[in-house]
Amino acid sequence: MITKRLELKDIIRYISNELKQIYGSPDKLFVDNIADAANTNDNTLDWINPAKVNKQEIAESSKAKVMLVDSSVVFSKELQTLKKVLLVVDDPKSTIIKIINRFFVENPKAHIDKSAFIHPNAIIGENVYIGPNCYIGDCVIGDNNIIHSNVCIYDRTKIGNNNVIHSGAIICVDGLGCIRNVDGSLTEFPQLGGVIIGNNTYIGGNTHIASGSLSDTIIDNGCKINGMCFIGSNNHLCENVWITGSTMLAGSVTVGKNSTIFSKVVVRDWCQIGENVTIGMGSVVTKNVPSGETWVGNPAKKYEKQ
Repeated sequence: MITKRLELKDIIRYISNELKQIYGSPDKLFVDNIADAANTNDNTLDWINPAKVNKQEIAESSKAKVMLVDSSVVFSKELQTLKKVLLVVDDPKSTIIKIINRFFVENPKAHIDKSAFIHPNAIIGENVYIGPNCYIGDCVIGDNNIIHSNVCIYDRTKIGNNNVIHSGAIICVDGLGCIRNVDGSLTEFPQLGGVIIGNNTYIGGNTHIASGSLSDTIIDNGCKINGMCFIGSNNHLCENVWITGSTMLAGSVTVGKNSTIFSKVVVRDWCQIGENVTIGMGSVVTKNVPSGETWVGNPAKKYEKQ
């Protein structure tokens, strides 16, 4: 558990635009940790998931003195007797994430490790961290990026701002598209394109993003890709696509904005996945998926609620 003493007034100031109401007296209070329900203590900043059905019971039984809650939690006599403080917001889950990122997450400071190879033509923006044993080719890297150790970013890559790339990721690796000749031998299709990554993305450890063949592979703003994934040549992930671990997208796949693809999914080449789609874990997608639908299975089909 990470502990860090914070005056409650500073947290209140930070989330002032989201606060609907404060119950109790926040004066002279502090918090120093954020923990799971089993490990809360007096100094925990606790929160209640809006999806819970027993929110009042959780609030009254929590050991924490300060809690983020939605407006359905009542400042009962029991909570008053316990001298608790309720910070009322619309979405406690979203707010606690913002607080954690602001006060508890410590990112590495801007620095290029001496063991990293940086191509002489590479363009690197401000406030960038590049960890040990990285390879940075002839590419463009924007501002406020964190590139952890042992990452390879090959030529023809353009990366925007505020991205995190975890160890072992390989960006703009040649995809292996082949044609089979009359005699059965294989000829690799040339890879002339690059990779374009937008802003505020997350690339997990040991994920491979292939270069485009004739056009570019594109990862738009806000996409989050977990570890051990493969993103094939000419893929286009539109804004805010979330892909969880060990998923493979073959070549020329398009995924519409705000879609979620869960773990160990395989998507066939040229498939078009619409916006706001969910693909269940372990699915094998062989057809286009319309917007707004949930598909599961092998081969994947539309999920119909019973």
